[in-house]
Amino acid sequence: MKSVTGITILLMLGTVGDAKTTQPNAMECTEEETVHLPCNHSTISGNEYIYWYRQIPHQGPEYVIHGLKKNETNEMASLTMTTDRKSSTLILPQVTLKDTAVYYCMKIGEGTEIRE
Repeated sequence: MKSVTGITILLMLGTVGDAKTTQPNAMECTEEETVHLPCNHSTISGNEYIYWYRQIPHQGPEYVIHGLKKNETNEMASLTMTTDRKSSTLILPQVTLKDTAVYYCMKIGEGTEIRE
């Protein structure tokens, strides 16, 4: 089993207006492991979405997934939300070295222009 050199998570105080989220600074794992990346967003309001992006070294940010109230899944990841929406977890199945990146969690209000 090879060790992934670093699925790195940046501590992001995601600032869109007064939007604040917190994440761990970094996480390491091994290839083919399922990784759970937590994000706290205790000041979230009813119309704010949670968005996850990642930035692979020497590349621009890339959309991963987003959600409002329910759990979401796409071809890249899953997003689970707690019932009170105060925290969520990005789940990356079977990571490989190509998943090494900085992962950003942020809350964004309805009507904010975002590119996916």
